Amino acid sequence: MRVLAAATLMLVLSGCVWSPEPTVVAKPARAARLVLATQTPGRGPTLVRPIDPNTLADAPGLEPLETPACSTRLVTQPGGDLAAVVSGLSGTQRCDTADAATLRVLDLNAWQWRAPVPLTSSTDAPLAWTADGHGLYVVTSTPPPEQRRLWLIDTNGTAPPISVPLDFVPSRLDVAPNAAAVFVLGGQTAGNARDGAAVQGSAFVAIFDPKTLSERIRVPLSGLNLGLADQPQGSLTPGVAVAPDGSRYYVVHADRPVLDVVDTRAPRLERLERSVSLRDAIAQVGTRRAWLGISPDGASLYAWHQAETPADDLGLQVIDTRKWQVQTIDPIAQRLSVSLNGRGLFELDPPAWTRPGAAAPPQRGPRTLSGARLSVLDPATHAEIATLMRDQFLYGAGQYGPDRLYLTEATLRQGRGPQPAALVGYDTATWQEIARRTLDSPGSLLTTSPLW
Repeated sequence: MRVLAAATLMLVLSGCVWSPEPTVVAKPARAARLVLATQTPGRGPTLVRPIDPNTLADAPGLEPLETPACSTRLVTQPGGDLAAVVSGLSGTQRCDTADAATLRVLDLNAWQWRAPVPLTSSTDAPLAWTADGHGLYVVTSTPPPEQRRLWLIDTNGTAPPISVPLDFVPSRLDVAPNAAAVFVLGGQTAGNARDGAAVQGSAFVAIFDPKTLSERIRVPLSGLNLGLADQPQGSLTPGVAVAPDGSRYYVVHADRPVLDVVDTRAPRLERLERSVSLRDAIAQVGTRRAWLGISPDGASLYAWHQAETPADDLGLQVIDTRKWQVQTIDPIAQRLSVSLNGRGLFELDPPAWTRPGAAAPPQRGPRTLSGARLSVLDPATHAEIATLMRDQFLYGAGQYGPDRLYLTEATLRQGRGPQPAALVGYDTATWQEIARRTLDSPGSLLTTSPLW
């Protein structure tokens, strides 16, 4: 059993208080069906099938459906009745003959695809549901010469799709939970050319009206990079979170321990409110990715950067959004989130060989998973109350309503990376395993609420 003693000591010495039990103010609706996606052998189509939440067996009387080729991941509607995917993407070698992207919506209750909605040809297509679940936002980017657009599509078919051009390189799409705005993180290309990656340090967040898609404002960030020099877009992965009430947009830099805070409370007057340093010392080694989570009440942010040494003040940190105080709560863990019922904190530890100060593994041969662990902590004492996974690779984790948690465990195969091996279900009242399903091919759950 591990207690976050170091974090508690630091908080006491500093005199600041980390609220141990964030108030759960918003709970995602349980999707109409628990859906498992599996990849058929030989790079065949992905099959989606409804499964029983208690036994994980296939739901009787419903046949698997094929997900259209060259698609994004299915994204579930906030209300839980629909799921959407964009197919026909041309961004991979086996999909380079795709003519145009198409939006497809799966009715989870009727278990059938609705009529497709054609889009422009696209190499990628980030998508997000509107806050009320009646429509979808999609960003499309055509192959060179690049033409980029932001779409709003009414999934009920009562209004025609609308779209606006984007004259910058989009990186990420987010929607304010209170339906007040749409956020597109992006950057400018050299000389405002249509092709190429974003210029180093040019990133900003473009804020759009959620109904008309008119661009309200662009808020420059504090030198945020979306890619390494001479590297393609996406070589750096910043973390993003939006306040539950839509009042702030947060970005943690991938290559610097810096958090940017954008005040979004006044439309057309949005501004960079502050930049918060997450570390006292200058970083000696650059990082390429960061993660950012937020408590259900918005009072705390959880940030992660790879620490350089065991004594480093990075790792998993909590930022008080009222006082802007930063504390490292665990130098080892990589993720932390609150359960939907508010009774537990999920904490993820990486394998021992990836931790700060660990000896580098041999260049050849499989990596060991020793030390990897998913734990449940008591929100009040931070004591470990359950260990759900140990010495295995966590491929995916999500909750299906407040009473069920599902993990996709994987093994590492030499030369092939992580391969999903089993789907496991837990009762969140007791943290006891209720069902297990062996996966004969790579698979993942699509309609759960991800832990992070």
